[in-house]
Amino acid sequence: MNIFRKLTDLLARAGLTAVKFFAALILAVCSVIRFVLLEILNIFKALLRALKFVAGVISESFRDRVKLSNKLTKDIRNARKESPAAAAKAVARFIGSFFFGEDGVFYTAFNYIAPVLAVFFLISVIRYGSGFEYGLAVELNGKQLGIISSESEFESAEHEVEQRISYAGDQEKFSLDVNPKFTLKIISDSDKYISSSELANIMLEASDEELTTAYGIYIDGELIGAVRDKEAVQDALADELFNYEVDGTVRDVSYVNKIEYTEGIYLVDGLMPERSAISLLTSSRKKRGAYVTQDGDSPAKICQKYNMTLEDFAALNPKVSDNLKSGKIVNVYETERYLPIQYIREMESLSFIDYETIEVETSMLNLGVRSMLVKGEKGEKMSKIEVTYVDGIENSRRVISSRTVKQPVVEEIGIGTYTAMPDDPQTVYFGSPLMGTGTFGWPLAGGWVSDSFISNRMHKGMDIAAAEGTEIYAAREGMVVSAGWNDGGYGNVVMIDHLDGYQTVYAHMCLAIAQEGDYVEKGQLIGLVGNTGDSYGAHCHFEIRYNGIHCDPKDYLNTTEMGQEEDKKSEKDKKKTS
Repeated sequence: MNIFRKLTDLLARAGLTAVKFFAALILAVCSVIRFVLLEILNIFKALLRALKFVAGVISESFRDRVKLSNKLTKDIRNARKESPAAAAKAVARFIGSFFFGEDGVFYTAFNYIAPVLAVFFLISVIRYGSGFEYGLAVELNGKQLGIISSESEFESAEHEVEQRISYAGDQEKFSLDVNPKFTLKIISDSDKYISSSELANIMLEASDEELTTAYGIYIDGELIGAVRDKEAVQDALADELFNYEVDGTVRDVSYVNKIEYTEGIYLVDGLMPERSAISLLTSSRKKRGAYVTQDGDSPAKICQKYNMTLEDFAALNPKVSDNLKSGKIVNVYETERYLPIQYIREMESLSFIDYETIEVETSMLNLGVRSMLVKGEKGEKMSKIEVTYVDGIENSRRVISSRTVKQPVVEEIGIGTYTAMPDDPQTVYFGSPLMGTGTFGWPLAGGWVSDSFISNRMHKGMDIAAAEGTEIYAAREGMVVSAGWNDGGYGNVVMIDHLDGYQTVYAHMCLAIAQEGDYVEKGQLIGLVGNTGDSYGAHCHFEIRYNGIHCDPKDYLNTTEMGQEEDKKSEKDKKKTS
């Protein structure tokens, strides 16, 4: 109870915390929305105040101009009354005030046009300035080295210098006092940009060490040495690729690493002889590794894959026999080259496509019987693959294309639905259950065997006694080739051809329901038990023929599985009731 109470209390607290969190979140969102709306409202208010101020300034200026004009006009009228000379002076004052007064045409025009001209002037200056090309002038120890696009160019040059001097022995001996000064400069026609490699050359030339022009050998961007003659190194590496031994047809034989040769200024003490560079670049060593065996592997195949001898393999794996099981770990020697060589081989690979398994209900099987109707088969797919090898060992593979050469066959598991069965499966055949192949199903909804095949009166079928009107079903699917009255003693009869050499006959019916030409499924109603023709008592005379020869039906009927299924149901029912 204490645990339950604590758990309930914990859940209540968690729920309350969640409610508080979501409430706080909603309030925060509302506050943000309110803040944004208030800011927008304040912006609109500010715009309205600005428009009102501009309108007031313009209208005030206009009102002042109107007042002044009215005053000057009144002065002209008064002057005309005095004398012509006074009138002329008044008109002159009016004209001068209109054009050149404080609120005159030229003064007002200047106040409005001058800001516009200033804006145009500013735009022109900006456009003029933006038409220039700018760069960083690098100055080192008071000497201008050149123009670069950014400071990262200098950092790259500095790293390049460090690489070049690191191969001359004592790196501290050749360290440069690098304190560059960068100045923004407008590029003229006489100026030009320099690359980081050119800048490195200039920086090295600033030292007091003995320098020379050589070719730096870079592996994936890292300098491994410099030589005077790059042609000798290039030719040696090309010959190694040309003479590289591979099995089969391959393409794109190349080095895994990117090899570059950069001409530049290098320290004389840091140069490598061409022979030493070639020896380093083409060198290789063996190291121990592990290999997981696969199906079909043998010591010989593994040695071939890793270019080993059987003696080396035996020395590394003294307890390993020739019969290698899949998944076993063995020791091998792996060749590790300074410059690994890769190549590509195209090949075709056959793979299998798993089949699907489905369950289908079928009247071909008795109720409760589960059997395979169609055996599943894997499909086959042929893929064209591109395999990349590094130093003879598979590194990766890529599927280029694939095509299905054989479709998988869906496996069908039949679930029996056929329910026709005798009254007592265990005693249906004179005290014994029928244990035939089950190729044909029990043809009646009940009944029992009253006369067997080839009795003392040369009986050619099996008589199944049942009450008149009992339903008769097709024992297997097939085509009805005869239906109706038969004058040969069968009475009302139905004959079904199963299209595989077998035929079944159902005689002495009181009514034949199936008609000639019908295609019927197993378990389909075809007639009713009767006592017609040469018959003494209601029963169904059931025959099975194969290529015209009469066969004993008991060899084809099986009631044991159905009986067992019924027994299981009965046992379950008993357990439920108990």
